[in-house]
Amino acid sequence: MARIVDTRCPRCGAPLPIQAGMDAVTCQYCGARSLVDRGRKPTTAPIPQGMHVVRVAPPSSNAAGVIVMSVVVAMVVVGAAAGAFVMNASGPSRGGSTPLLGVVAKTYFSDRPMLADVNGDGTPDVIGKSNVPGGEEWIAAYDGRDGKPIWKTAALTKDAANHEARRAIVFDRMISIDALGKVQAHDLRTGTPSWSALLGEKARRLCQGDGVIVVETVDDAKHGLEPATGKRRELAKDAACKTVPSSIQEEAPGYRFARWHEFDELGLPGSHEVEGMSVSGAIIPSGPGPRFLLGGRSKGSQVGMVAAVDNKKKVLWKTVVPGVDPLTTRATGVEAGAYEGGFLVVPYDMKDHKDGTRLACFEAATGKRLWDVQVHKKSQVSSGISISANDVFFASWTALYVFSLKTGQLRYMIGTEF
Repeated sequence: MARIVDTRCPRCGAPLPIQAGMDAVTCQYCGARSLVDRGRKPTTAPIPQGMHVVRVAPPSSNAAGVIVMSVVVAMVVVGAAAGAFVMNASGPSRGGSTPLLGVVAKTYFSDRPMLADVNGDGTPDVIGKSNVPGGEEWIAAYDGRDGKPIWKTAALTKDAANHEARRAIVFDRMISIDALGKVQAHDLRTGTPSWSALLGEKARRLCQGDGVIVVETVDDAKHGLEPATGKRRELAKDAACKTVPSSIQEEAPGYRFARWHEFDELGLPGSHEVEGMSVSGAIIPSGPGPRFLLGGRSKGSQVGMVAAVDNKKKVLWKTVVPGVDPLTTRATGVEAGAYEGGFLVVPYDMKDHKDGTRLACFEAATGKRLWDVQVHKKSQVSSGISISANDVFFASWTALYVFSLKTGQLRYMIGTEF
């Protein structure tokens, strides 16, 4: 069995599994190509333009022993990961197994967190794609109170784990659509498969119609599916369709994210109409109240900024995003955020990627900074952010961090840090 060495991408810091014998590797997140230096012998050959170098330990003289131990550890990790979920005839229940040799299963959470009450206790739970490093991927539900697992699906196919796949919560179903347009529905309470269907085209987004699941495909068609059976339903022309929790970054229940080219249509100031600010995106709440502009300072050193405007384009307030020395932060405008119940939360990166990412929370009506906290001091790769009435869910490449919306205090984490 080939041994896999875990290292990080020199460009973005994402996990970079390197198998034995590989001379080059491509980062699955940012696409950077890196040469693999195993330290066998020095070389004076020039590095190809645009490529990086990652260094890994050379193989030891006791290669056979390393391979045998790798097999044992792999079996333990897989067994421990499988033991984290136990299914029985009445549905899922939490279970576990004691890892051998003190090895703890390493799992990642790498998805835009979807929020829904899975177990019926009144608290939003977390659903999203998880995986073992360099191994299988699945979709799982976690208790919103403490992050403990509730259920997991079977391993996803390559197309269902693809970046073109879509996931959403519609009615009492968790819907997964792979890159080939195959729909797989799972019962939201148990995670068990309910039905499947074929769209014949890649999905763009999902929404909730009047008693029907609506899937919009990339050819601008709309497909109606019955929640209970997946059978086709004819859709009324121009029927309303409610936004649902999904893996799509551009929208969430309660708000949507707009880019600068949509500003005129939405009645927002142009990208350079707000004094001192260059705007690249906006958060548009679905209800009454201000809209929020995201971008950077237009003069001097580039620093992340946020502003609120009313429906007449009047600026209500404007401020820098960082709650620390702005010049220690990444020199780029902010392009992500989330809104819930009068709170606006915006992530921002530090200048050195080793200093990681922070979250700033603002009172939506006044722009008052309520808290500003460190998420982690790891990579700056993000999978997305979601907010409930009580918590903020921020996903990195490998872990989900859950903070109190009121105080910014870290409550728990799902997954494993780099």
